[in-house]
Amino acid sequence: MTDRAHETTDHRMPESYRVARISLLSALCVIGSFIHPPSPIQTVAFDSSPGFFAALYFGAIDGLLVTGIGHVITSIVNGAPLGIFHLPIALGMASAGGVMGLVNRINDKWGFVPAAICAIAINTALFVVAIPVLGWAAAVALAPFLFLASTVNCAVATLMYMTVRGRLRI
Repeated sequence: MTDRAHETTDHRMPESYRVARISLLSALCVIGSFIHPPSPIQTVAFDSSPGFFAALYFGAIDGLLVTGIGHVITSIVNGAPLGIFHLPIALGMASAGGVMGLVNRINDKWGFVPAAICAIAINTALFVVAIPVLGWAAAVALAPFLFLASTVNCAVATLMYMTVRGRLRI
């Protein structure tokens, strides 16, 4: 007599695993929020890598959640220098993570390349949210710092993704 229960069960992980995974990756965002490249605003940090990795490996929803949570944490840790404008920035970062996850699905082998380009572009374009607080000149001067930090965050996430792709089961 064979046990046929496994044939009808869904092979997905329990939802509690997903919550734990998102929590763990968000905690890694906290660690990254303490690492700052030189920048006029201290919320430019290496906090997006876990979110970008989540987007590449686990999909758009996980990437959206982790990058959005990651920015909120970073802004809190650094005293929210842009005030209420951190909320639209968090939504923009969440969009970057979500888009990265969606674009990555285009191609199983090389989809991460256009995905990283989209995430970097969205992240860099968020300098416009700082215009009301910093003014045009300072906000435009912030763009290269955002570009650099976003590029490094995407590079780290992409390297991690390429290393564990197809091997990790969390």
